Amino acid sequence: MSFLYEERASSSVFVDVVWHTQDTSDGTYLASADARWDLIFTISADGQRVLLSGPSTQPTPVPYTAGNRNVGIRFAAGAYFTHVPVDAMRDRTERLTMPTPGLFLLGGSAWPFPGTDDALVDALVESFARTGLLAHDDVVEAALDGGPVPLSPRSVERHFTHATGMSPREVRRIARAREAVARLQRGEAIADVAHRLGYADQSHLTRELKRLTGYTPGQSQGRDEPV
Repeated sequence: MSFLYEERASSSVFVDVVWHTQDTSDGTYLASADARWDLIFTISADGQRVLLSGPSTQPTPVPYTAGNRNVGIRFAAGAYFTHVPVDAMRDRTERLTMPTPGLFLLGGSAWPFPGTDDALVDALVESFARTGLLAHDDVVEAALDGGPVPLSPRSVERHFTHATGMSPREVRRIARAREAVARLQRGEAIADVAHRLGYADQSHLTRELKRLTGYTPGQSQGRDEPV
C-alpha cells in the first residue's frame, strides 16, 4: 500500500466513517463498489480539492499522488444529498467548485473547507443536515440491519431507489461483497467465507468479488489496502 490510512467511526447518524490518508507515492487505488455517498477533501502541493461521489455499483480507479493528504467522509446507509437526483450521481464523481481556497460550493451554497481537522469535518456534516442538504432515510438503514420495516416490499424498494439509486438486492450484494473482502483480509479461508455469507460456492464468490471489487478472493487475501 502506497498511502497511510486510518479511519474513525462517527457518532452522526449520517456518517459511517471518516478516514484520513497520506499518499507516500504515486499510484492508483481501485475503490470497491460501496452504494454510499462520499465526500473527499484533498490538500496537495497544487492547492485544495473537493470531490463528491455518488453511490457506486462498480470498482472505481482512484489516482493518488505522493505528498497529498486526504480526508474522506463515507456516509451511512440511507444518507443522501438532496440537491441532486441520485440517478445523476450514481457511479459518478464531481469535482466541486472552490471560489476561494477556503470555500467550496455545494447545493447552491458556499461551505468552509475543513482540511484535516476532524472537529471541522463533523461540524460540516451537521451544517449539511441542519440546512436540509443532507437527509437520512431510516427505512433503508433498518432494512439493511434486518430490523422490522412496516412497509410493503414495493415501498421499501422506492426508499432504496430514492436514497441510493439501486434496488435493495443490489445494495445488499455490494455490502456482502465488502464483508467478504474484510473477512478474507482477516485471514478467513475462501471456502469458509463463501459458506458463511451465503454464496452458492467459491465460483459464485469469485464472480461477485471480481465484479464489485475488481479482485478475486485470492487477491483480496493478500491486499493490504482498505476495502
